[in-house]
Amino acid sequence: MKQKMSFREIRYNEKREKILKNAAKIFAKKGYERASLEEIANQLKLTKASLYHYIKSKEEMLFLIQLQAIQQLREGLEKVLQSDMDPVEKLTVAIQNHVKTVTQKHVIGALRQQELILPRKWRNEIISERDNYEEMIQKIIQEGIQKGIFNSLQWKISKMAALGALNWIVRWYSPRGALSDDEIADAMVDFILKGFLKNRESI
Repeated sequence: MKQKMSFREIRYNEKREKILKNAAKIFAKKGYERASLEEIANQLKLTKASLYHYIKSKEEMLFLIQLQAIQQLREGLEKVLQSDMDPVEKLTVAIQNHVKTVTQKHVIGALRQQELILPRKWRNEIISERDNYEEMIQKIIQEGIQKGIFNSLQWKISKMAALGALNWIVRWYSPRGALSDDEIADAMVDFILKGFLKNRESI
């Protein structure tokens, strides 16, 4: 049975989350390398010593923001997998959720950073979470193949192309761009489904 958190623990977690969101916005605005702990602390009217009570380093901030984003993706996908939707609907919702998650203002700057700059322990945790997420995407694809909806030929190439396209969004996305998040999601759905569907006219 999960133990109930104390009021102090709840307040601590809320403050930590506020720090992470603020840090992520600064990463997005200035870039990870140029952002400083002093600036992050000042934005929240904290001393640097107070900040260290919640987060020990800039690298830890980056790790936690990336981890939360990937966990958010995975948790959303778990609900999709447990639903009664058909494979096309599942893949569509998965793509839409991916786009809307990675384009959030408080995560985009952190996601632009490669996990290679993180210590090995944190890097491995990020990679493990990402691998789990990709395996869940693969389950949807395999379900579509088994039901005769998705093409079984070269599906692994289509999967890697789809994941590559989705993961690359953080490199070129701009909140000031011509397309809205929903329009980008719709374009990605159209592009990715064409790589899987046997009957492409059904899109």
